[in-house]
Amino acid sequence: MGNRRKTEKLVFIALLVALSVVLSLIDRFLSSFFPSQGVRIGLANIVILTGLYYLNFKESCLLIILKTIISGFIMGNFMAFLIGLSGSVLSFIVMYLLLRFTKKVVSITGVSVAGSIAHNIGQVLVLIMYYGYAIIFNLIWLIPTGVVTGLFIGSVVSLVRVYLDKGQVFKTITVKKNDELERLIDGNGH
Repeated sequence: MGNRRKTEKLVFIALLVALSVVLSLIDRFLSSFFPSQGVRIGLANIVILTGLYYLNFKESCLLIILKTIISGFIMGNFMAFLIGLSGSVLSFIVMYLLLRFTKKVVSITGVSVAGSIAHNIGQVLVLIMYYGYAIIFNLIWLIPTGVVTGLFIGSVVSLVRVYLDKGQVFKTITVKKNDELERLIDGNGH
């Protein structure tokens, strides 16, 4: 990858990180209007899921980690950081695997819904350590909420991808080359 392409890719990732952090902050503000604590739309997932389509595994990991660290630092709550990190990591793993292995079967919206539910489950797993197993009952309302927000986010990402796929910038910086994990997953490398 040439220096110019590396620079363009780095700028692209930095923009995605910045946008996802801003959307996280907006999401946090909007969540104050919901009666149930912890319910968020997941606006940053618009950027994350979009990034999963245009970035390779390492770049996607970088996006998730930077977004989570910067958002956690800005919001200033270590427990919220751990909860967000666990949800983000599990959601990333689920969405990444679905995109790589079932791309032709599962729609963007399906990937988004699965990621949203995984995010809620990841958060509850961390909360179990703090509050005990009774917190699992929150999944009764978190999973349906995750389905609704996942449908919304997936629909937005579908529209965003149509727009982005028309642009020339993404064609030059999102070509995946020499990514060992990608080759192994696709079955083209040893």
